[in-house]
Amino acid sequence: PTLDPADTSVQIHACHGRARQVEVARDAVLHLMAADPTLEPRDVLVMCPDVEEFAPLVHAVFATAGGDGVPDVRVRLADRSLRQTNPVLGVVADLLELPGSRATASQVLDLAARPPVARRFDLDDDDQEQIGAWVRDAGVRWGLDAASREPFGLDGLEANTWRFGLDRILTGVAVADDGALVADVLPLDDVGAQGIDLAGRLAEFVDRLGRVARALTGPQTLGAWCDALRVAADLLTDVPPSQGWQRRELDALLDELAAQVPGGAGPALERAELVSLMADRLRGRPTRAGFRTGALTVCTLVPMRSVPHRVVVVMGLDDGAFPRRGHVDGDDILSRDPRVGDQDVRGEDRQLLLDALMAARDHLVIVHTGNDARTNADVPPAVPVLELRDAVDRAVAAADGTSASAAIPVRH
Repeated sequence: PTLDPADTSVQIHACHGRARQVEVARDAVLHLMAADPTLEPRDVLVMCPDVEEFAPLVHAVFATAGGDGVPDVRVRLADRSLRQTNPVLGVVADLLELPGSRATASQVLDLAARPPVARRFDLDDDDQEQIGAWVRDAGVRWGLDAASREPFGLDGLEANTWRFGLDRILTGVAVADDGALVADVLPLDDVGAQGIDLAGRLAEFVDRLGRVARALTGPQTLGAWCDALRVAADLLTDVPPSQGWQRRELDALLDELAAQVPGGAGPALERAELVSLMADRLRGRPTRAGFRTGALTVCTLVPMRSVPHRVVVVMGLDDGAFPRRGHVDGDDILSRDPRVGDQDVRGEDRQLLLDALMAARDHLVIVHTGNDARTNADVPPAVPVLELRDAVDRAVAAADGTSASAAIPVRH
C-alpha cells in the first residue's frame, strides 16, 4: 500500500514522561475535534497498558481541558480496580500493607482522610487540617510505637512515633505548656480545651489502627485472616446507608476467599501470601461499564476491547512496559518445559496493539516516552512502535520515493 506524505491519520508522539504523554494525547484529541466539528468525545477511545498508572494523570489533565474556547471533554475511565471503585476495599487493602510498612505520618494521615475512615471518626476537612498541624508540631515521623520499629532495629526508640506524638497532644489538652515536663512528656502548645473532642477521636483512631496492625501480623489460616479483615473494617470504616454496597462487596469477597478452605482449616498463610490473593481479586477486570456513555473512554489494552472508533489513542507504549514481560511463577510446571501453543504474553500484547490499530477508522495516535523527563536522554520506544514507523516509512517511500522517518515522531 502507498501513503500520501501529507496524510496525518497516523501520528507518533515522543514525550518527556507519562504526565506529558497524557497532555499530548489531550492536545491531539482537541486538535482533531477542532478540525472536524462532527467528531465527538464518544468517537474517541484512549487505550493504555495499565489504566491504574494513568488514571490520576488523566483526571488531572483532562479536568483542565475546558475554558478559553477549548471544548470541555468528558472522560470516563473503564477497567478500574476494585480498590479504586470501592473505598472500603481500598482501605482494607491499605491496612494489609500497614504491618510491613513504616507507618509514616503522611501514610496514616492519608488513611484518616479516606471517606469511610473520616466518616467513622467524624473527621471533616477542618479536623483533618488541625490534626495535620498537631502531628507536625508534635514531631511525629514514623512508627505507631517503639514495638512497631522492631523490624527496623529501633524497637527501643519511641521518639517521633505516633505514641510519642499522641502523648504530647493529650498532655497538651490537660496541662498548659509552660515548658515543664509532665511524666517526661513535653505538652504540646495550643491544643487547649477546645481540642479535647478532636484529640480523643485522633487517639481512638491511632489506638484502633494499632490493634488492627497487630491482628494482621503473623501466619494465620485463611478463615482467621478473613475474620481479622472484617473486624478491621468494623473498627475503622463506616459508610452511609446509600453506599452500603461497598461493605457488602467486601463481605462477598471475603466469603469467596474463605470458601476456598471449607471449615476454616488449611495451612497457615503469611501476610504476603494473603496480599497476593487479595491483589488478584482487586485488580482491574474488563467490563462493559464505562463504555458507550457519550464520553471519551480510557481503558486497558485487553482482548476484544478494540471496538471500532473514529479516533484511537494508545498511550504508554514505552520500552520495558510494552509488550509485557511474562512473569514465570515458581509453581508453574508448564513454564519449565514450554511447548508450541503455550501462552505468550509478549505475542498477545503485539496482537492487542494490532487490534487497536485496526479499530481506528479515521486517526491513530501513538504516544510514548521518547526522552527522560529529568536528564532529557533519549529513551527508545517499544519495539512495535519502531515496526509501525518502519511500515509507514515504506508506505510513504512507495508513494514518492522519500522517507518520512524524521517527520513521523513528534517530540514534546
